[in-house]
Amino acid sequence: MVIMTDNGTGAAHQASSTSPTTSTRPSASSAVAPASKKRKPSISIASSPTDNGGQSCKQAKSAASSLLPASPRDPTTDRPANPAKRVKSGDSTPTLPPAGPAAAATTSMTGDPLASSPPQPARTTNVVDLTKSSPAKPKVYSQPSALPPRNGRKIMVKNFKERPSGVPKEWVDKTMGILEDALTAVFEDKNDKDRGTSSEEIYRGCQSLCQAGKAPLIHERLLIRCKEHVCGPLRDTIGGQSGRTDEELVRTVNVAWKKWQDRLRIIQVLFFYFNQAYLYPAPDKDQILDMGIQLFSTHIITDTKFKLKFLNGIFQLYEKDRKGQADVDNSNLLIASIRILSTLGLYSTLFEPRFIDVSEGYYRLLAEEETESEDVARYAKECASQIKGEIARVEKFNLETTTRRDLIAIIEKEMILHHMFELTDIQGIAELIGKNDVESLETVYSVINRVEDAGLKLKPVWSKYIKDKGAAIVTDYERESQMVPRLLSLKHSLENILKTAFEKNTDLSHSLRESFETFINEQRKGAGYKKNAKPSEMIAKYMDLLLREGIKAISRSSDEDESMMGMGDEDVLLGHQLDQALDLFRFIHGKDVFEAFYKKDLARRLLMGRSASADAEKAMLSKLKTECGSGFTMNLEIMFKDIDISRDNMTSFKHSKVWAEQPDDMDLQVTVLSQAAWPTYPETTVTVPQNVAQYMEAYHRFYTSKHKGRKLAWQNALAHCVIKANFPKGKKELAMSAFQAVVLLLFDDDKKPLSYEYIKSSTSLADPELIRTLQSLACARVRPLTKHPKGKDINPSDTFTVNLAFTDPKIRIKINQIQLKETKEENTATHEQITQDRQYETQAAIIRIMKSRKTIGHNELIAETINQTKKRGVLDMADIKKNIERLIDKDYMERSENNSYTYVA
Repeated sequence: MVIMTDNGTGAAHQASSTSPTTSTRPSASSAVAPASKKRKPSISIASSPTDNGGQSCKQAKSAASSLLPASPRDPTTDRPANPAKRVKSGDSTPTLPPAGPAAAATTSMTGDPLASSPPQPARTTNVVDLTKSSPAKPKVYSQPSALPPRNGRKIMVKNFKERPSGVPKEWVDKTMGILEDALTAVFEDKNDKDRGTSSEEIYRGCQSLCQAGKAPLIHERLLIRCKEHVCGPLRDTIGGQSGRTDEELVRTVNVAWKKWQDRLRIIQVLFFYFNQAYLYPAPDKDQILDMGIQLFSTHIITDTKFKLKFLNGIFQLYEKDRKGQADVDNSNLLIASIRILSTLGLYSTLFEPRFIDVSEGYYRLLAEEETESEDVARYAKECASQIKGEIARVEKFNLETTTRRDLIAIIEKEMILHHMFELTDIQGIAELIGKNDVESLETVYSVINRVEDAGLKLKPVWSKYIKDKGAAIVTDYERESQMVPRLLSLKHSLENILKTAFEKNTDLSHSLRESFETFINEQRKGAGYKKNAKPSEMIAKYMDLLLREGIKAISRSSDEDESMMGMGDEDVLLGHQLDQALDLFRFIHGKDVFEAFYKKDLARRLLMGRSASADAEKAMLSKLKTECGSGFTMNLEIMFKDIDISRDNMTSFKHSKVWAEQPDDMDLQVTVLSQAAWPTYPETTVTVPQNVAQYMEAYHRFYTSKHKGRKLAWQNALAHCVIKANFPKGKKELAMSAFQAVVLLLFDDDKKPLSYEYIKSSTSLADPELIRTLQSLACARVRPLTKHPKGKDINPSDTFTVNLAFTDPKIRIKINQIQLKETKEENTATHEQITQDRQYETQAAIIRIMKSRKTIGHNELIAETINQTKKRGVLDMADIKKNIERLIDKDYMERSENNSYTYVA
């Protein structure tokens, strides 16, 4: 501040300002301190005589005595700093001019308007005693500083007092001319040395004009000059070559924008005081940076001459990046161009709407091109790739979140929603499922799931594939022995797809089970009852294979089995496979076919001692009981109980007196079966050797003595034995059936050939059974007998001898037991028995319904009968009608009026 006394005769500068001014760069965050915040000014005191002997004190806003920086105060003593010291300010740090008359003399000699303030009215300097009167505290406005704060304190720039309006016009014009020359030099990219005027001098000139009240004039001229430059040289640089492409135009605009930004920064520095003191406090006026941005936006970017070409160039660069054709320079150019639009505030109004429209057209065409290949997997991967790529590009080019949202929505609409038919193509999805292409199916599912419920969309395709594939396996009668393993393999692969690719979708999981249930129980026209019941039969036989051979029967082709094999736990692996087969069993409606074959196979395993694991047998029985109830497994439990009782009976027999009376060259094991629980076997006649017949008679006497009233019927067809044989090349133990043993014992002492007729009369076997037995002994892999002549067929004229050259590396040899293999006749007999049992069950259900209803209509009776017997199997309408007729013939019921029936008590 400068404190002066005015006597109307002259003016003298008594002290230099103690408020330092610093040159700082403009900042959008700077603000003027509120007027109510006051701060005690720093002052210096000088004394001079006055004419009237009085003292006057006048204080106002700080005004600079010259364009040179004022002397700062010493922070340690709160006194003016040594004038001899140089203070950094702006581009140079000149020394302070002399005070008082010396200063005036210096000014008059140089004649430079930038060296001093504008001419002032004549004033006299008097000494003011500040101890007698306290001057009013001036308003202080805070200004940002370009210098870093020292000791945590901010440097404040105080506004100077405005100069009186009556400054000389010549000084104003000359100073304005310097400023305009400075602008010209900036527009021509000249530095301080080329301009001829330092940045500090330009800054001080601008400051002096502002303090002299000429800020509006600076604003007017600055706006005009910047506009002339943008509309003139800068615009001409961009539009100079009319034949350039849109991408080249974008590159030129970026270069022009960088130059304009650099020039704006220099203008901001030179006109910093004007910007902060005049533009910043006025909310209706744009600051220098905002003004420059607005000019570039109005006269270049949004100009009709450049706007469309500039946007099209950006879109072309973006499309190249989408197609993978962009290089690093193009990517950097695209980033810079989008940044220009964001800086100019044109992103959401000019760029984004048109960019979304262009992207929509791009993805519409892309979808049409990609769907021409008719490859579901390829198209789904393309959709996923485009979504992933757009997300990456949004991050790479710094696009707004709204743009990302709209771009993803466009891809989902144009490529997924509008092409849902191609993504759910039945043939394409079926091929992927058939090839077990989990990765592609996962992509298809995830892509569809972005717009709709993928489970509901894929359910028809999924269900149709399962039904078609399953039906093809079930009706492949040439490979019916592999039916169950193939179904299990299909089910395993589908479950893996469901788990990995379809995220365990509930709808698809339910569809999987419904589809299996449908094709397993489907009644195919012309197939007949036996063919339609094939799945139930084959599931029972597959379980028999597992329980009979154990781990050897398990296919090791699937990955799951291999992983379980690595565990080394055979029981776990066997139990897993049985659970899988049981899962197929749950789909079956007709449990009676399964029950009949499972019961028959279980009897063979128990009687022949062929079960691989007793624990597995009991575990399976427990599972069936849990699944179907105790009524289903009641006979099976009795079968296990008979085996245990027979074992106890044999122990008692071998400790009895009857056993002691028998010779020691034979061991006998007898199993007593409950006829109602076990399968029905045909009676076969055979003449057993005398010594064997004695043992059988002894056990018969023993058993009937303990269980009076019971009758035993010997089932020789189920018997098996081990015979010790001495061949010329070694002793062997032959495990074979009872029929094989009876035939082989005929060759015990006599080495002469035996004819077919002799063997038949000696054994009393029927021709079919005898032929099978002789084939197993003389025509199989292991041949203890030799047939003459050689051949696979047995004829009545054939003769047989002991094979004296028989040899085998094993001591105990198992001869192929024909009775363990089910013949076609036995299979047919089993189905006939099932059909007969089903007839009885149907008639029993009809009688139960008639007893409870007394009178019932025809259709209602059929529906009730089907409902009551559905757990045992699916009945044919014709069979139900036949059984109704039979019951009418037997007078259990009679026809009534209105197509109904009445029960006859």
